[in-house]
Amino acid sequence: MKTTLLSVLFVLTAFSGTAQTATFHDFEAETILGDVISMSQYAGKKLLVVNTASFCAYTPQFEELEALDSTYESYNFKVIGFPCNDFGSQDPGTNEEILQFCQGTYGVTFQMMSRISITASDTCDIYKWLQLGSQNGVSNANVTWNFHKFCIDEYGHWVMHFPQQIHPNNQQIVDWIMSETPAQIDEKSGVLDWKILGNPASSFTTLQFGSTVIGTADVMIYSMDGRLINTVFHGELNGRSLRLETGDLPSGLYLITVRNGQSQTSRRLTIIGE
Repeated sequence: MKTTLLSVLFVLTAFSGTAQTATFHDFEAETILGDVISMSQYAGKKLLVVNTASFCAYTPQFEELEALDSTYESYNFKVIGFPCNDFGSQDPGTNEEILQFCQGTYGVTFQMMSRISITASDTCDIYKWLQLGSQNGVSNANVTWNFHKFCIDEYGHWVMHFPQQIHPNNQQIVDWIMSETPAQIDEKSGVLDWKILGNPASSFTTLQFGSTVIGTADVMIYSMDGRLINTVFHGELNGRSLRLETGDLPSGLYLITVRNGQSQTSRRLTIIGE
């Protein structure tokens, strides 16, 4: 019989910082190919959001951004680029020309968005949120040149920012990517105050909530590269614990995610077979 061992960071404190009325995940934006995507698809991933340009002294940072995106993808991290021509008129091409340049010159595979204007009063809602503390709930961060970098955590919260001079592979950025994000607790539902109870002799996993939870929830298991492996529970909760069958999973490291309404959090799940 397979033995299940579980490791998890138990965090029983709420997210530190000013309450935010909106998160990065609440926005939509157009990709460089013209498709509109929701930023909610990045829930559970850390993001580095960068305004890019094709003919800037900092343009070689594309190579570092691509390396960062590919190297740390297994840590649930992604880069998103927003081309912009506002600073020195250094990205004057069409979306098609910008994409050809990024892919042909630097082999960019991370998500590039449609070109935007940041300095205009009608800049896209995402860049209003990124720059205004009144919207992101944390800090003002005026973008003044190309390759300004914003760090967004797994919940879509604004974390910190770096000016163009700071390279993507800066140690502070790398340390943040590899760090654990404190669990967010939803005091209204209590569902995000939870932990994993492991039984080495069983192929079942029990989730224990901090208080009685009533309402619809989903429990999903992901691979560490972000692929959904299985939805192990979908239904109504009414109690303080939930028993899940996880014995069919092969040995390895996973993320187990609980989602309730607009709230979700993940913890690491390690399964070691005999």
